[in-house]
Amino acid sequence: MAARDRPDRRRPRDCLQPGRAPAGRGPLRLGELPRLQPLQRRRPARLALPHRRLALNPLAPMIPACFRPRLLVAILLLGLTATPAARAAGAIAGAVSNAATRNLLEGARVEIPALGLGTRTDAGGRYVLAPVPAGPHEIVVSYLGLDAQRAAVTVPPDGRVTRDFDLTAAIYRLAEFRVVGEREGDAAAITAQRLSTNLRQIAATDSLGNVSNLNAGEVASRLPGISPSLGAGGEIGGFTIRGMGPGLNVITMDGAMLTSQGAMGRGTNINNLTSTMYDQIEVIKGHTPDKGADSLGGTINLRTRSPLAMRERRRVAYTFLARTAPPFTEQIPLRAAHRTHALGNLQYQELLDVGGGSRNLGIAVNLFSSEIALGWFTTTRDYQNTTAQPAYVWDYRTMDTYNHRRQKSLNARADYQLTPATRLSLLTLYVDHSEVFRRQYETRAYTGSQNQNTVPGATTSIVPGFTNRITQVRPVPTSTIDVTMTGPNNFFNRLRRADLGLEHTRGPLVLEAAVRHTRTRINIGNGEGAVLTNRLTGTGWILDRTRSDLYPAFLPNGGADFTDPANYRPIANGLSNQNDQQLHDVTEARLDLRYTPAFAPQLAAKAGLHWREQHVGVRSASRRWSYLGTGALPADPGLRMTDEERTGRRIPQWEPSWFMRSREVANPALWREDLYFRETTRFTAYRDVTETVTAPYAMAQGRLGRSGWAGRTGFLGGVRWERTENEADGWVRARALSTAAQQAADPAGAARRDYAGNRRELAGGYTKAFPSVHAWHDWTANLKTRLAWSTSFGRPPFGNLAPAETPNENERTVRVSNPGLLPQLARNWDATLEYYFEPVGSISAGWFHKRIRDYIVPGIVSGTVGSGADNGFNGEYAGFTLLRSANAGTATVQGWEFSYQQQFSFLPGWLRGFSGMANYSVLTAAGDFGGRAGLSSNQVAGFIPRMGNASLSWRRGGFSTRVLFTYTGDYITSYAAGSAGRNIYRRERRLWNWGCAYQFRPSFGVTLDVDNLTNAPQSLYRGIPDQIQLHSLHGTTVSVGLNGRF
Repeated sequence: MAARDRPDRRRPRDCLQPGRAPAGRGPLRLGELPRLQPLQRRRPARLALPHRRLALNPLAPMIPACFRPRLLVAILLLGLTATPAARAAGAIAGAVSNAATRNLLEGARVEIPALGLGTRTDAGGRYVLAPVPAGPHEIVVSYLGLDAQRAAVTVPPDGRVTRDFDLTAAIYRLAEFRVVGEREGDAAAITAQRLSTNLRQIAATDSLGNVSNLNAGEVASRLPGISPSLGAGGEIGGFTIRGMGPGLNVITMDGAMLTSQGAMGRGTNINNLTSTMYDQIEVIKGHTPDKGADSLGGTINLRTRSPLAMRERRRVAYTFLARTAPPFTEQIPLRAAHRTHALGNLQYQELLDVGGGSRNLGIAVNLFSSEIALGWFTTTRDYQNTTAQPAYVWDYRTMDTYNHRRQKSLNARADYQLTPATRLSLLTLYVDHSEVFRRQYETRAYTGSQNQNTVPGATTSIVPGFTNRITQVRPVPTSTIDVTMTGPNNFFNRLRRADLGLEHTRGPLVLEAAVRHTRTRINIGNGEGAVLTNRLTGTGWILDRTRSDLYPAFLPNGGADFTDPANYRPIANGLSNQNDQQLHDVTEARLDLRYTPAFAPQLAAKAGLHWREQHVGVRSASRRWSYLGTGALPADPGLRMTDEERTGRRIPQWEPSWFMRSREVANPALWREDLYFRETTRFTAYRDVTETVTAPYAMAQGRLGRSGWAGRTGFLGGVRWERTENEADGWVRARALSTAAQQAADPAGAARRDYAGNRRELAGGYTKAFPSVHAWHDWTANLKTRLAWSTSFGRPPFGNLAPAETPNENERTVRVSNPGLLPQLARNWDATLEYYFEPVGSISAGWFHKRIRDYIVPGIVSGTVGSGADNGFNGEYAGFTLLRSANAGTATVQGWEFSYQQQFSFLPGWLRGFSGMANYSVLTAAGDFGGRAGLSSNQVAGFIPRMGNASLSWRRGGFSTRVLFTYTGDYITSYAAGSAGRNIYRRERRLWNWGCAYQFRPSFGVTLDVDNLTNAPQSLYRGIPDQIQLHSLHGTTVSVGLNGRF
């Protein structure tokens, strides 16, 4: 679409035309002075003194001596007019947008080639070119994936011209092209990544279609070097970045920390945040001083988009999905009974004219509501402690879990352009995530105290002669079957957030300030349900895995009938009701100041002060009861498990909600509460930690020059200082606890004597500096290299800081917490080679190296307890050895990361509709990791050496389809030094998703998506691959949806 010239004022007439004399005079003669006022209005390019001097010098010998004084005066006066002429230069400003999406484009290149003057559009898609000499100029605007556009602009002296550009591409002009989204999102992400001053990978949230539950974590998990940490139901719970687990990495929203879902941990779960709230998701691997360095592997940042960055006055978008578990897919019986649930999302954006301004207030509202049913079957086993074959199975479990989730969220943002130099922003987030019907049924057959180290004999539970597929268990007293039902459980997660921001520009200074508060309140427990365990002892069985390892035959082998509910009784304290509260608050304040000197606009200095306070807490009101009856509890004959469907084994099941009412037992005559447990829980579960971080920083960035080799070489460097202060309090036990008789006679009094007088208030802290240096060079317009050295760290879990005391009278030791624990520190090297090409493509290869120290090691001797009442233990434990967690050990982690993506619209015919993406990471690790012996990659628990992603999509007209693939290599999850048979490994996982869509018109389209196309399981093995340790099947789901935009 052609752009329009909108000069702010008319160009003044030039009073002195070339080749003509001023009015009223004849032709000018050499040496005669023209009038000065017209010369002040001539174009600066013609008044530049150096050019005049070069033109006159060759004629100097030809000028008569009588004219030379006049000529010198003329030259002097001409030079004096240069300064006002420079001030007469004007400016060109405007906005650049995508004609198809109507989004304003960040990072578009705007330049005047003839002057060598250029700039990039800001986050709002706007640009300013200044100073621009008065007169006509040609502007060229370019953006990845779109056709460059040229336009002629005439700039008046001291004037400002507004010129907007709507970029398009040949593919949009094809009659069969109707779908926008993936291509545009990829182009924006690649542009942002290309222009970044540090190493980061960026993905657009709309580049993958309708991801499962529109979960933001699904998008983040497909970036290079990231592997998702899966929950029990297969949902994404956190992220491992470059081998560093979820608790060592931070997840932020617009640069500010999000609260976690486990108050005493550091890991953040974003499965309660919808991707529709965000424009891009980025992983920052090269830390800079103006951002937090507290991510050992990398920081995941969720970026929202300003409503001011759109061309329309109003935009409304909607998505409605129905997610179902089709009858032809493998599901557990509880999931098959609840197959279909709905999801809806509504987005509204509008630009308003406020206070005499035009389009200066942008409002965006995002409403999201979903219900998701999850159901999965799990089997867990334990074997003889050996890697030799055969090995018996001494512990065999099966479990069905059903979970019904509800999620509602409201995200509202308002951006107000108060003046051209001042912008205010307000963002609020309201999320309610609930699970009110989580039910879990577990059957465990095991040999009790005769575990993995038992040598089978004539009287043992394990019968000699076992094979690698058949284990026989005698009906001895230790042979046990436990049936445990949990639920219906309750989980309520209430997240609230408010951000207030200011951005102000004054000449070369840019001031940014923000105040943010995030609050999470979690209630987790059994609600109206409970946990009930019924037990049968003295029964024998045969586990035969000959026909099926996943669904083996479970046959009787003497003793009590394990299919008869009358043979089971509740265990001691076998009925319990959990009622826990978790608190997490994060409050932040930031002030940043950026200075760009006028004499060197390619350089900038930045400094600021950041402050953050985190408060976490845990409270509990849990209770438990023991059974007083003599007969068996009534079982529920209507409950049918996957194990019964697959193997025919009929183990009775119970519903604990039958025996509970409003967190009280339904029949008090059958149950006796453990009142001492109830009273002590108020003390033992209470933990409270406050962490305050104050961080000033200073940095400089820019390019080494304005043009040439130096102009293509950039840098960023500086240092961040952080002062961390911790305060923690809680109760610990007394050295001598009350007797069982005292606890039964006076539970509340015994609890107070054991805990109330032992409240501990602890404090600790540290100060660290975190420098970083980043450099990059553009070898060509498309080829870029980066080299960076930075420092980062991972903070210890809050649970390590909270008060805890565990005495051992026999060994005369007391184990305590350590609020002064230092973070794990890393020194990082990064080197990357990036190549960008049209249409919408990039390929990169990167290498990183981390040297990590100060791992957290438990049980380190740290002194001897002194004597006296002020020894920190109320005078107790004098002379005891003090044990606590401390920092020790080193490790090295390094690897390669490869990434490729491209739109193939340059191909002929129907092939032009293809696009693809692939990334792959290879990592290695070595070091002592805080232990005494050196470890390598396959011995470091949780370290993932191989991971990758790929996608292929195709679209033509209104139709589009895509296939997504995620690969996670096998890795060790639990390492037992000197006992290889106890090691646990997670098998490699290949996850396939497929989807298609048809967009009839922008306001109406249909989608079809299949998640986990092959029902890929989570599978672990113990010791050797033939021995299943855990195998969990989550099922395949299909989503059918409607969407559109107005």
